[in-house]
Amino acid sequence: MFGLSFLFSLVAALAFAWWLGPAPSLGHALSHGLVAGAALVAASFGINYQFANRSFRLWLIDGGYHTVQFVLFGLVLGSWR
Repeated sequence: MFGLSFLFSLVAALAFAWWLGPAPSLGHALSHGLVAGAALVAASFGINYQFANRSFRLWLIDGGYHTVQFVLFGLVLGSWR
């Protein structure tokens, strides 16, 4: 389970790095991480959770986790020089 989760995270990080392009600035990478996490992933979870009748609190936890994940991807990629 953890190995597959790591593999999926690696795929997400590689796709995010491709989306940012070569050598992004820290601010650019962080803002794109926030957009990817909150506006793409968490918003998509929100749609699914609404139809699955899952709680708002669970959406905050799961959406927040992935938002932080993409912001951290941005932090690493924006600091990498």
